[in-house]
Amino acid sequence: MQDSCAITVRKFELDEVSTYRSLRLAALEESPDAFGSTLGAERLRTTEEWASRLQGGCNSELDLPLIGQVGTTAAGLAWGKVDRSDRTVVHVYQMWVVPEFRRCGVARLLLRTIVAWAASLETRAVHLGVASAQSSAMRLYLSEGFVPFGQVESLRLGAALLSQRMRFQIPRA
Repeated sequence: MQDSCAITVRKFELDEVSTYRSLRLAALEESPDAFGSTLGAERLRTTEEWASRLQGGCNSELDLPLIGQVGTTAAGLAWGKVDRSDRTVVHVYQMWVVPEFRRCGVARLLLRTIVAWAASLETRAVHLGVASAQSSAMRLYLSEGFVPFGQVESLRLGAALLSQRMRFQIPRA
């Protein structure tokens, strides 16, 4: 781990497709039980599909694809997305931090950035799903004010793993 945890979080740039792809594939490889998608499925995407996904997110007012950095090193990612059918809700997807940068606050800053963005859009809540075990991710979300809601569900089709939905209610002034 680096001596200093000088963390920054910012929106991905259009020309950072290879960084986005690398982080996403690393996340799926290192934490396969944390995501609805799989490494095998994502590896099948072409360079053009990765570029299209990132371009769509970067150019949309309803998406916030984020990169977390420690110094100048890519340390994590998360994606905020306004629910297309209920614009009062923002979802958090793809939240992951490179193992060597965990416990530096990267995930917390990624999450807080999405919550602040959601509040700026005057949404009512931020939703996410997390593996329903006692995990560091679950502890992070609970410490940031997220609460479990709804039924525990299968993480993905055919998976024995379970996922718990969580919600953060955005305070109204």
